[in-house]
Amino acid sequence: MAVYGFGSALVLQQPENYVEVRLTLARYLALAIEFELAADILSTAIAPSWDQIGKLGAIVVIRTGLNYFLMREMKEERMKDAAES
Repeated sequence: MAVYGFGSALVLQQPENYVEVRLTLARYLALAIEFELAADILSTAIAPSWDQIGKLGAIVVIRTGLNYFLMREMKEERMKDAAES
């Protein structure tokens, strides 16, 4: 969807649509990060070892940080877009 949106914005030469494409891609990435995190938690719950628990902890911290900054950027873009409207 993001590639299609970017292509149509490029063909129609509407740079204001790039922000919408970025926000759409960011929403999908945030959702994917949450699914990946849930999958890692489930795989660790089946046969946990201290090594796997440590790796899961590191993964949780990294993905939570990524998700936080991604959501913050999305919020800033929405607020900027609302202020311009």
